[in-house]
Amino acid sequence: MLEDVFHYRTLIGKCELGVGLEWEEIEHVTTLESRFEAPVNETPKHISRKFRREPVRMTGMMRGDRIHDRVDIIELGLGGMVVRNAPYIARGETIELVIDIDELSYRFRAQGVWLKDDGDDYKVGLAFIGMPVCLHKVAVSAHQQDVVDQIAAAA
Repeated sequence: MLEDVFHYRTLIGKCELGVGLEWEEIEHVTTLESRFEAPVNETPKHISRKFRREPVRMTGMMRGDRIHDRVDIIELGLGGMVVRNAPYIARGETIELVIDIDELSYRFRAQGVWLKDDGDDYKVGLAFIGMPVCLHKVAVSAHQQDVVDQIAAAA
């Protein structure tokens, strides 16, 4: 599902840049939009969401102005996501969310849309902006355990 969101945001980003899409890409965008279309009768009238979000269980790293926190991603859709255990994100504040899966690192830019108290932290609704990036991590040599690995394991 994350790959579908990544491909969709990449194609939409190409459109926003004015590059345009090939016929196959247009068909792919249409297919993804129809698959994630928000059901009219299930969405409350006060919410004007174009795409539905799917429940997921992922973790990511949220980065921004004085922010560098691990968050839990609980809902994901073509237009945005919902995260828990998040720091305070003001409405309109821009952040970057990094999601590492195996040797791939997906990086999405998003803006805070809404915020709710969730115990000691917050539950935050984020809307994607811009074009995402996918980095391929390659190790030149075998990794040797060090202090940084011990700190990450303890967290």
